[in-house]
Amino acid sequence: MRRITVFPSLGLTGEIAIPSSKPHLQRALLLALLNKSKTKIVNVSWNAETKNQLNALQKFGLEILYEDKTTLLLRGVGRDLSCHGEIYAGGSGMLFRMCVALASLIENCKVTIQCNESLFSRESIFDEDFCNYLDIDIERIEGEKVIITKNKSNIKKPLTVTNSTQFITFCLFVAPFSQQKQVPVIMDDSKIGYIDMTVKSMALLGSTVIHDKNHIKVTEYDSGNIEIKIPSDFTSLSYIASSVLSSKGESDVLIRNYYFGDTINERYLFKLYEKIGLKIKYDLDIGQLRINKSLLEPYDGKFSLKELPSVAVNIIAATSNLKGKKIFSGLNTINNHKSQRAFIVNENIRTMGANSSLIFDKKGMFDSICIEGKGPTKGGVELKSYEDHRVCAANIIASLGAEKESTIYDIHKLNDGFPGYIETLKDLGVIVK
Repeated sequence: MRRITVFPSLGLTGEIAIPSSKPHLQRALLLALLNKSKTKIVNVSWNAETKNQLNALQKFGLEILYEDKTTLLLRGVGRDLSCHGEIYAGGSGMLFRMCVALASLIENCKVTIQCNESLFSRESIFDEDFCNYLDIDIERIEGEKVIITKNKSNIKKPLTVTNSTQFITFCLFVAPFSQQKQVPVIMDDSKIGYIDMTVKSMALLGSTVIHDKNHIKVTEYDSGNIEIKIPSDFTSLSYIASSVLSSKGESDVLIRNYYFGDTINERYLFKLYEKIGLKIKYDLDIGQLRINKSLLEPYDGKFSLKELPSVAVNIIAATSNLKGKKIFSGLNTINNHKSQRAFIVNENIRTMGANSSLIFDKKGMFDSICIEGKGPTKGGVELKSYEDHRVCAANIIASLGAEKESTIYDIHKLNDGFPGYIETLKDLGVIVK
């Protein structure tokens, strides 16, 4: 099924569960490889990218000792990495960068990675400073493959978060095995949440991370048996919360077995939703989170989304059906490797009847969107998703609060993020055909 028709919702009601956090699971799986002892990971859920990551890590030596639907028991190899066979990264920039960093730990390495053409279309994939820090060379060969080999470099320029936090993240993960045990960086506060997630993950293996002006310094890992509980996925939470926000009428959604990740991003997300019209209550003792429409008038004004790049477009889509003027800034942090997400969602909600406009700075750079809402949009349109799961979710969310049903394309791509999103909406009373 590649398209659906989403009918306007008069409110979402029911109990549901959501997936575990993909970025937390990605870091836990990598840490398990770098741990010579056993790593138990609980509250696991999978999507296409994390399944490919597990397969890749097994090529580097990760051993699965036990596995069920929600639990993994793994044994890693620490510094003693080798690579057995070709690695499949597909279109995953995360998986590609992770494998490049791991290849740097292998003496006389020659690691082959199978990619797809979408990966090569991104300027941010081949980062010279990333390669120089790791002392590796990346060469594209026949088809859509690359070979990673060792190549000593005396040039060590600072890494940045301009194109992705993952360059710093994966250099940090392998830095405890390096002689210098530090990563040169130039970093502001943007996207700091993902770096913080990495630092907390490394601490589970005893590595202390200290950030001074020009470097991030680390200490050695101390391998030992550890257990990692993966928190709930706040991006999937945002899909549900934005669906409630967009829908007309009263909603009452209870998310069971919700595990709070206590990240900068998650805390900021909760506060933002409360400002723009939701009431979110989390009960730590029983692990339940309840979402309702707020009885208070939502704030108008300016809101920064720089700490929420993975959920920005669905928040914009939801607010297109609300009243009031809202300006969302920080959109230059959105990952646009699959499509120009903010531009597409802006055009799609305008097609539905929203009054939205792009805002450019003095240099002509796009950073913000202004939405002057007058209530539900008209809907009744066909919306392309351009093979992008985040755009697809935003299209669905915008359609929930419109006056007429709309048709959404490329819904199969939801498997890249929240595979059960449509079925979850149906469980909450949404009509989808």
